[in-house]
Amino acid sequence: MKKSRNRPVAIDLFAGAGGLTEGLEQAGIWPAVAVELHPQPSLTHAFNHPNTTLIAGDIRKLSLKLLRQKLVERTGRAEVDLVAGGPPCQGFSTAGKKEAHDPRNSLFFQFVNVVAEFKPRMFLLENVPGFKKMHGGAAFHEASRLFTDLGYQLVDTVVEAFRFGIPQRRQRFVMVGWLPGKAKPFQWPEPTHGAIDADVLPLFPTQLLPLVTVEQAISDLAFVEPGWEARRQGLPVESSFQEDRRAGCDLLFNHLASRHREKAVTMFSHIDEGRTISMVPEEHRSAKRTMARLNRKSISNTVLALPDDLIHYEQHRIPTVREMARFQSFDDDFVFIGKRTSGFMERRFDVPQYTQVGNAVPPLLARALGLALQRSLGGKIEDIRAIKERRARHSWVRGTSGFAGYTLSPEAEGKLALFDVDGKPIPLPTSDTDLAVVDAARQHEWKNQTDTRKRGQWSPGVAKPSARMKARRGIRGRAANGP
Repeated sequence: MKKSRNRPVAIDLFAGAGGLTEGLEQAGIWPAVAVELHPQPSLTHAFNHPNTTLIAGDIRKLSLKLLRQKLVERTGRAEVDLVAGGPPCQGFSTAGKKEAHDPRNSLFFQFVNVVAEFKPRMFLLENVPGFKKMHGGAAFHEASRLFTDLGYQLVDTVVEAFRFGIPQRRQRFVMVGWLPGKAKPFQWPEPTHGAIDADVLPLFPTQLLPLVTVEQAISDLAFVEPGWEARRQGLPVESSFQEDRRAGCDLLFNHLASRHREKAVTMFSHIDEGRTISMVPEEHRSAKRTMARLNRKSISNTVLALPDDLIHYEQHRIPTVREMARFQSFDDDFVFIGKRTSGFMERRFDVPQYTQVGNAVPPLLARALGLALQRSLGGKIEDIRAIKERRARHSWVRGTSGFAGYTLSPEAEGKLALFDVDGKPIPLPTSDTDLAVVDAARQHEWKNQTDTRKRGQWSPGVAKPSARMKARRGIRGRAANGP
């Protein structure tokens, strides 16, 4: 990427698959270096963001010297304008166990350490809304004290994703800080889309756009049936949201529709559109107690790390990874690499495609925040994503998104800026035998394929549970640090 004095440089911490980087780049902010614990989302991030150096591994083991070295190698400068990211949040989430002493809760101190080392003009910290309230607000108050001691002015709020054109009920806590004299005071972005409740709508300007509905988000993807994987678009666009997500790309990635067991299909069939599992007679229920069928005329429930709380509005199946990515506002050319999904035990260590999507910051929300940050930083507002190079990399993608996920062509080896916390390049999951997705048929019945790779074959740097630990803790496993 060309150097530019008007292009703010950022570091993205706890970066996941790259939703925050994706949106910041759309606003003209350059996340030159990103750090993520898990190898699967790190690979996804590195594949889709050619202008970002990705360091994969435990941030507590990453030296700030190496972080600065990678920054200088990428940008030619040692300073950053923005540090952004979302420290792991399970202990604060209403969906988690809300444990006050969860070690992941303390990882925001690593975020503070990076801010203290680089003294960026601004920082952005995002998390679940409970970050401010859970456990008496201990983490929030401590973070506020530390940032204030570093000289930052602070503002915080809870933003609602649907107000920025994202078709789901999703809330995020956001704290922004700036150094007086180095950046202008931050102003929150104005909503662009209407509210859910008609009674609330008069509180917002009349020129707001209508909400983006489930149907407007994914109706053009409905041609794929359970048990099949689509590799190319099959229907024309039916909304501006769909047209924007395609952006002229005919290829489809991660669009594999689950074929469920007969018992599950029977259970799904009892749930009307927009209704919940409470409609299912007890004799047809599973152990699940939380499940809803999408309402095509409304917005989606919050996209989580697992897909089985939602059912397609028309078909008796869960949404595909690509449909979930649409709900998060990812463009269709964004490829998620790694396992498609994982069993209960494996999810303590793996971050499969569904989890990568659910953990991400919606790119359109990140873009809205990025535009507001740019007004404070004084940078040029432009889309600086390396779209041409990303799409050229599509020719590297091999095989199927099912089973253990895509492999890459050997051509990709050495061409992704992906390193471990010691600065060593991470090998890629390459294959010279799998068929390139760009050369494959538009659809195929994926379960008839034989997966020649072991599940989880590519997982460098991830510790697996010992046999002793498995015996002691059974299927519960050990919770790994993660977003």
